[in-house]
Formats: sequence, structure tokens, C-alpha cells
Amino acid sequence: MKKLLSLLIALALLLGGVGALAEDDGIVVNEAGAVENPEDIVAGENELIFWSLFSGGEGAVMESIVANYNATNPEYTVRNVMLDWGQYYTKLTTAVAVGKGPDIGVSHLAKLPELYDLGVVTALDAAAEAIGFDWNMVNQNNLAACTIDGSIYAMPLDTHPNVLFYNKDLLEGFLNEDGTLTLPSGAEEFSAWLGEVQAALPEGKYAFSFPTTGDDPFRQWWSFYFQDGGTPVITTDLEITLDKEKTVEVLNYMKTWYDNGYIPLNLEDYVQYFTAGNAAIMIGGVWNTYTVENVEGLNFGVTLTPQCFGGEGDYAIWGDSHTLIVPVKDSHTDEIVQACMKFFKYASENSIDWATAGHVVANVNVVESEEYAALPYRADYKDAANYVVYFESTPYSYPIRDAMIAQIGAFFSGEQDAETTYDMIVEEIEATIS
Repeated sequence: MKKLLSLLIALALLLGGVGALAEDDGIVVNEAGAVENPEDIVAGENELIFWSLFSGGEGAVMESIVANYNATNPEYTVRNVMLDWGQYYTKLTTAVAVGKGPDIGVSHLAKLPELYDLGVVTALDAAAEAIGFDWNMVNQNNLAACTIDGSIYAMPLDTHPNVLFYNKDLLEGFLNEDGTLTLPSGAEEFSAWLGEVQAALPEGKYAFSFPTTGDDPFRQWWSFYFQDGGTPVITTDLEITLDKEKTVEVLNYMKTWYDNGYIPLNLEDYVQYFTAGNAAIMIGGVWNTYTVENVEGLNFGVTLTPQCFGGEGDYAIWGDSHTLIVPVKDSHTDEIVQACMKFFKYASENSIDWATAGHVVANVNVVESEEYAALPYRADYKDAANYVVYFESTPYSYPIRDAMIAQIGAFFSGEQDAETTYDMIVEEIEATIS
């Protein structure tokens, strides 16, 4: 109840902020509360403009963090401006190019190398040293992915990997004595377990709620591919090193889940299907935790996704990260960049609130705190951040990812075989980097 009340208050703050923007001359706010012309917002005296892509529950939590920071009376306050997620990166890169970008921005880690290549982001090393920020307080797997050519270009706020949600009522007889779930290791073992679960379920229920197309099949393929010892899709030198044998092996293995009837085909909303009590397990992003835990009467747990390939020490999963950045701007003095870094430091040290959105926060002190351990479900998958395999640092990561999502979706939809899928991925990568 206390957490829900805090989020409602934060949402009120967010809506209040949107209203204030709407009153500004010429500022256009759409029905979703996103500002359509953020480049026209003029900062007040000693004010930092923050372009955010967060909305909904995430947006409310971030607005709360900003409001709490401003309440500490910093020399530079922060003004949170919500943009439409689908247009965010286009608006950001365009605005920076013409000198109208924000003081603070957000970047997914997968997008950071492209922003770096375009000259959009500012190195944070000097500013962090000036304000005494200790990078050791940040998850080092996450931080390494924010480091390009020896400099740090983003403050990791979280890691958001895929995890496995399970319905305790439907898995009665498969759980440990304490109500937790221990998944079998190995591809054959996990598939056999799915078969046992399917056989034990009532008619009309499925073992696994999972989509046929979209991001998630790609993400799970990514996890298994790197568990299997897969080489990078593309190196920093732009050499395509995607392993065909392992790509095909993992794709064909995952397809057996659909072929054997463990997963209903072409689910329109696999999260809703799970929360309605129709499936024993679901694999999805940690951000779904907030949605799932607010479904009344759903008796569930969360754990790491299965290890179906490799041996001890080979566990790997897909994940991305929200990071805070300082976009390049001619008016940015060292003092302003340091002011941005002070906000980053505050957001990191107070990211316990950000954990309510479901993410694994990047601040290791917060993750290991008693307060974090007391959060339901989050502590059950906190170690996931250490096993994420990120894309190699190239400016083509995002378009390559999109190409892989499309081709893997075509495979699971039955439009092409695994070998063709590999060939099409390589063909699209070659066209992208040429």
C-alpha cells in the first residue's frame, strides 16, 4: 500500500509537470503527456533540462526522483520533460545537431555506441572525478558497456534483463518446499520439464506463455546463443562473426517448444495471457514485475531464465540498460556538466525507488542493501545483471538488432528455415554496415 501511494503521488507530480509545460508559450503536449517540441523549451536560471523517454509507472518514479533531488536545493535544479518513446532518439540527435538539445538525456545501452559515433554524448570521466563520484559503486559489467575508447559516456541507472515468471498455483507439485522454483539445466531436460508441466495442467492451460514474433524470441535466442559459446554477432572492427552452427542449433531447439504445443501460437498479449492464469511460466523483461505484482489474486514467483546450453560458468542472458547521458552542447561548461553529474550521483544513490519499476538497479550498494532485499521479487533476480551479454560497441547495434528481431520472427512464424534465417541476418548486416 505504501509503495502504491508513493507511485500515485509521483504520478500526480508527473501530471502536474505536464500541465506546467502546457502553459508555456508554444509548447505542445499531446494526449499521452509527451512534449512534441521539446527543443523549444527554454531553461530557467540555473536549471537543467532533462529529456526523458520514461512514461507510465517508470515516468512517475523518475519524476519523483527529480522532485526529491530538487528538494535538496542543488545549485542547478532539474526540469523533467517527457518525450514520446517512439520519437525520442530522432528528436534527440536532430536537436543536438542544431544546438538545441537538452542538458540531460537517457540512452539505452544498445543505442549508446551509435550516439557516440554521431557525436551526441559527452564523456563523464572528468566531471565524475571533480564531484568525487566513485565508479566502483556501479555494476562493473554494466559500466564496461558504457565505456567507449577508454572513456565513460553514460551513467548506468539499471539493467533490465529477461527473467522467468511462474504461476505457483499451476505448478503445484513442481515447486520446492518453500514455494520457489528450481529449473532443470540442459536443453533436453528443460524441454522434458515443459512436457511434464503441460501434461499436468488442466485442459486449456499451457506450460509457457511466450510470443511468436517481436523482441522476446530474439532475446531468448540471444541468451541461449551465448550460453552455447556463441561468438559476437559483429566485432568492434565490423567483422561479422555470428556463428551459423550455433545460431541454427538454438533456433531449431526453441522451435520445438511451439511444435510440441507447450506455447500457444501467435499470442497477441503474452503478459496478459500469463496474468490471466492461463500459463505456468512466462519469460519477459523485469519491467513486467510491476504489472504482474499488481494483478489481484495472482500467486506467482520470479527467477532467472533457464540455462539450456553450456556448462558451469557459461550462464548468459539478454539484457539492456537505461543510462543517463549529457548530450553535447556548445553552452555546456565544465560547471554544467558537473551539475548534471551531481544529479546522476543522486539518482544512482537513491535508486531504490527506481527498483519499484522492476529493474535491477546499477548501484551495487543499493542492490546489496537491506531495503532492496525487502522488496518482493526484485532480490530474486538481482544477480541477473552480472550475466548480461551486451552487443559489441559499434554504431550499428540498433539496426542490426532490429534486423535480427525481424528475421527470427519470420523463422518462428514458419516463413523460413533456420539456415535461411542465418543467411538473411548476415545479408542484412552486410547491407547495414556497407
